[in-house]
Amino acid sequence: MNRYPTRRAAPWLAALLIACAAARSFPALAHEGEDHGGSGPAAVSMPGNALLATSAAGALFEAVLKYPPFAPGETVSVTLYLVSVETNRPVADATVGASLSEGDQSVTVAFAPKSGGPGGVYSAAVTPATAAPMSWLFDVTAGDDTDLIGLTGFQASPPPSNPAVGNPSLRRDGTASLRPAALAGVGAVLLIAAFVAGRLTARKGAAA
Repeated sequence: MNRYPTRRAAPWLAALLIACAAARSFPALAHEGEDHGGSGPAAVSMPGNALLATSAAGALFEAVLKYPPFAPGETVSVTLYLVSVETNRPVADATVGASLSEGDQSVTVAFAPKSGGPGGVYSAAVTPATAAPMSWLFDVTAGDDTDLIGLTGFQASPPPSNPAVGNPSLRRDGTASLRPAALAGVGAVLLIAAFVAGRLTARKGAAA
């Protein structure tokens, strides 16, 4: 009869406790990336939620152009804000001629006062066919004043990248895979279990 069942069971119990602790430390292994109602993912600002802006000034007027991110070949609405350089007040009832250029290619864009908007705000729609940087040239006439404003920095946004591409920590289903630290922890548990099993086998052979 085995007189020391508790002593011989103690190493196995210790190994089991270590394995349970390791599983709790690495939820990616224990839950296979499933969502069990924990804290949700951090909010990410998607393209289109925020407007981009670029500005420039001429001799008399200053222009600020705002637009959403866009892709080449996509029609995008642009909004132009005109203010006086001298008074910093909106320039209402102006005639705005504009051209959008890339290299030696140029297209005329018609701007008109924004419907229902405040004075000094003009809008247009344009369909850029290129992803290269483009420049604007505005010909602004307000009363007897005429000014030319050149504006750069207008460009299509790069396509959104797939976070799973090129990231070894993400699996094809988008969930996080096991990191090396987690694998190392599991390996340590297996080594401890193997060591305990070897000690028990050696004791059993000695007792025989």
